Amino acid sequence: MSGLLNKFIVGASVVVGMSAVVAPAQAGVLGMNGSDYKTYTHQTGNLWVDGEAAAINALTDGDLTTNVELNYTGENDDKNIGFTAVAGDYTVNVSSVTDAEFLTFQDQWVADLLDAYAPLKTVWGGLSSNVQTVAKNMFTGAVGSGDVNVAEFSLDKTGAISMQTMGFFDLKPRVNMMINQYTTKTINELKGLGVPDLAAKSLVNSQVNPFLGALNEIDALQISEIAKVTINGQSEYVYSFNATNSGFVALDDVAGKSYSGIYAWNKAGETAAVPEPSTMLGLMAVGGLFAAAKRNAKKA
Repeated sequence: MSGLLNKFIVGASVVVGMSAVVAPAQAGVLGMNGSDYKTYTHQTGNLWVDGEAAAINALTDGDLTTNVELNYTGENDDKNIGFTAVAGDYTVNVSSVTDAEFLTFQDQWVADLLDAYAPLKTVWGGLSSNVQTVAKNMFTGAVGSGDVNVAEFSLDKTGAISMQTMGFFDLKPRVNMMINQYTTKTINELKGLGVPDLAAKSLVNSQVNPFLGALNEIDALQISEIAKVTINGQSEYVYSFNATNSGFVALDDVAGKSYSGIYAWNKAGETAAVPEPSTMLGLMAVGGLFAAAKRNAKKA
């Protein structure tokens, strides 16, 4: 009996050891949803290509210089364009975000942005509601939230997800340019309403200058594009205010800024339950008794 029990214990330990080292299989992206997407190849002369096969390859090739832009031609973000992946019990859809969807979580997005950048949070409360609205529009306009560029995506059988999107490593130059345009336009509109030049400039600059000062305190303004991720029917909106330097820029960007930042999003999978030691011992004992009974039956 003791010999059989020892063999059972050794066999069980081998099985447990083998199960511990077998990694869950990673699922490929099954297919694209919608047709308004395009694949960036980072290859001179063949920079943007069409087709589902090219898109799926870019999402799973391990090469950050390639990406898929969802909602490629959509200036009006009124549709969800994306892809689907399946692994084990998990079905994941990733898509662009519509304007209507963004409005449902815009306040939370702004709160998260201000939490990420203390200088902006300090001056935000002192801005008029109109200036706050313009600022929100500038930030989202600078990012282009509805046409996210996804470089890599993976899903495994535990439900673990990893996704990298491409954007700007530092949006400050672009936001500053937009602020200058807004400032000039607003001053001219006030002057057109009969407000004297100096008074118009003073009124606008009293709101804009604190905002510019806050931006200058930030080393790099990092705001990712936004993706909608739906896991087994439950949706969430994914974004980040932390980028790493990609080490390259888009070949067709003369300003040399696009794709300079990598924004990562990861979701942990579910850990498989490990039997309690008492349960394992019980299983071993039952197995040993079964083996002994079988041996005795042969003797009879």
